[in-house]
Amino acid sequence: MNTWIQRSDYQLIYDHLLDCVQNETPQQVMERFRALFIMGYTYPDRSVQGALDQIVGDRNAEHNFKLFINRCCHILVNRWQKRPLLHGAIPEFLALLETPIAMPAGGLSRATIVRRLRLLFKGYLESEYYQKLQRVAQFVGEDHRDLSSIRRNTDRPLSSLIRRYPYLYDHCLIGDETTAEEKSFIMRSQSKIQQQFELDLSNYLTTEFRIGNGNTVIAPVKNPTLLSDTELKTSLKHFVGKVDGRQTYRDMAQQFNQQTAKNKSTEAFKREFYHYLTDTSGVSFGNGRFRQRFEQYIKTLPALQQTHQLNDFALVRTCSQTLNYLVVDSAQNPNHLVFVDLLNNIGTPATIGLLLKIVLVSKKVKPYLEKRFAILFNHYQSFNRGKVKWLVNCLENFNIATATHFGRQDFSFFSKL
Repeated sequence: MNTWIQRSDYQLIYDHLLDCVQNETPQQVMERFRALFIMGYTYPDRSVQGALDQIVGDRNAEHNFKLFINRCCHILVNRWQKRPLLHGAIPEFLALLETPIAMPAGGLSRATIVRRLRLLFKGYLESEYYQKLQRVAQFVGEDHRDLSSIRRNTDRPLSSLIRRYPYLYDHCLIGDETTAEEKSFIMRSQSKIQQQFELDLSNYLTTEFRIGNGNTVIAPVKNPTLLSDTELKTSLKHFVGKVDGRQTYRDMAQQFNQQTAKNKSTEAFKREFYHYLTDTSGVSFGNGRFRQRFEQYIKTLPALQQTHQLNDFALVRTCSQTLNYLVVDSAQNPNHLVFVDLLNNIGTPATIGLLLKIVLVSKKVKPYLEKRFAILFNHYQSFNRGKVKWLVNCLENFNIATATHFGRQDFSFFSKL
């Protein structure tokens, strides 16, 4: 098919959908969408139906259709997300997309083109594009601060918690297909939600401290996390306090970086990096098995084999490769047995603390660690929250670690208490 004609077909449909969503009710728009893209029969506007037939019949349709239909869906969702009264249309729209529909009988008119349309549409529903649309819908529709409702509804999918974790937005909600307008909306929300969590956490910690010191007049502040009160206090003590009774995580990282600056030998760095990560008072790494495997891994890291003098590139590569090993390698290879083993052996706060140590050595790898958590989130997004409580606890603990070490609120005062 001629490329110029194909582009005009795409634009005709985009413009048509934009006009419809601006001037019609969500129910009318959804009925149009169903008739055009799902049923494939008797759409009232023949020029729009003809343009879609051209796109579906193109020899490159299997490659191009997912991105095309994804943009069509986002045209509607973007409009509805700007208007709070229409937010309810978004989950209704996704339910429409997932409504099973049979293939047409072979003898009917348009059967061939409709069959191809439905196969292409099915491919979109199985794609990463659609998974991301689902997460965007959850992001718009869920109230991250309605904690009592979240705690009750453990049968909801993990994806419905996306709004609680701003550090996942870049990797779970934003992609190459995201428009500048969508990205701006998500980034503004990210900043607002992160700052609100930091403020809530600071207020909670301040209030608990005052109550603990005998101030019975002050009203308690609600736990701003999905952890139990006991779990939250353990986590705060771990990330804000002195981990080994002498130093905070920030103190340990500062001391390690000072040692590294004096001796830039990669051989010395291997030894010091391993001990820095594993020498934590009161933490037992699986009766020595993990220590042995991990020490061998550090010794054979590619980034440290290619140079004798440690430089910034080797440091960043070493930290990112270590995060691969400890959490998860990639979306294509989502093996995370080491991570689960760590959680079982040393607990969630200490495991997140181990990862925090790496990020404090090289803050450049913070987005890289966030991407590791995004891979796990995407991998389990359809699971009920109750079935992946271990991952929810990890995400909550990392939320606390991020707020206390990289946020705008100053938590350093509490480390001295």
